[in-house]
Order: sequence, then structure tokens, then C-alpha cells
Amino acid sequence: MLCECSDLDQHERERDPADVTIAINQESFSLALAAELMPLAQACWNESTVVKNKTCAFYGEREFAVEPDMELYEHLTSKGSMVAVTLREDAILKGYVIGYTYRSPHHKKIFCGHGDSIYIEPPYRSYAANVAQKFESAMKELKVQAIGWPTHIDGPMYEVLKNLGYVGDDIIMEKRIV
Repeated sequence: MLCECSDLDQHERERDPADVTIAINQESFSLALAAELMPLAQACWNESTVVKNKTCAFYGEREFAVEPDMELYEHLTSKGSMVAVTLREDAILKGYVIGYTYRSPHHKKIFCGHGDSIYIEPPYRSYAANVAQKFESAMKELKVQAIGWPTHIDGPMYEVLKNLGYVGDDIIMEKRIV
């Protein structure tokens, strides 16, 4: 989920765009990249807690550190299923999207992609559509036929994806059963 935008600070308003190098690239997923993503992944979790509020099955219990299954991500990478797209300013990570491919269990002829996690730091959120489109292009190269993104209708990623032609097909119903 892309988290809520905030106003640019004074430094961002005064910076000359000619002095900035923004790069949106597909990168190979690795443990080094995963370590670099972790602070942004935690920021996403923290901000999405505010957006989701009472609509989350973990409402009141979301104050914990994200803990991705790195072994699973490595396995998906070894199978050629992982896609990672980064947004960098002068080589410093400012945003990312990671996802993977899978064969739909109930439509065996449809090869699918899943946008697992996306976060872009607030001053760079005008690039959200570009990052999503780069991810979509990478998925197309892998012959994916449909991409699903878990997003909240009140989060800004919903509107970004809607503007890129995605539709709110299903809603995921959650319930804590522990």
C-alpha cells in the first residue's frame, strides 16, 4: 500500500530539479536489497495502520515490526518469479515495489502477478504511477496476464492504480482467528 502524502518540506521546495537524478529501475531481489527496503517497508506498515484504522483485522495490534519471509522471497527469486522495482534519488532508495508471479489455482491458464508491497517516501509520491508502470512492464516481460494489488480504498495507491486502468475487482475480507 502506498501511504498518505504529506507536504513537501522547505528543502524540497527550494531544490533545483536539475541537481537531482531520479532513477526508476528493475533490480534483482537479494538480501542486500531486502535490507535496504526494510526501513521503507516498516514506514509503509506504520502509515497503512493509520489509513486502515478499524478496517484491519489487526486493528489495535499493528504496532510491531514487519518481518518478511526472506527465505520465501529468495526461493521466488531463484524460480524467476520475483520482481523488484526501485525509485532512487542519486542512488539513495526512496521507494520500491516488490511482487511475484504465480499460476492462478482456480484459473490454471491465467498467469498472474501480485504487487506484494509498494512504498514511496512522501516527497517522491508523484512518481508512484511511474514505479507501478515499470513493475507492470516487468510483469508483462514475464508473460503475466493479470496483476493484483492489495490496496485500501482510502489509500492513495487505490487512485493511482485506478488511473492506470486497474479496477477494484474483489475485496479481501479479514478476520483474526487466533
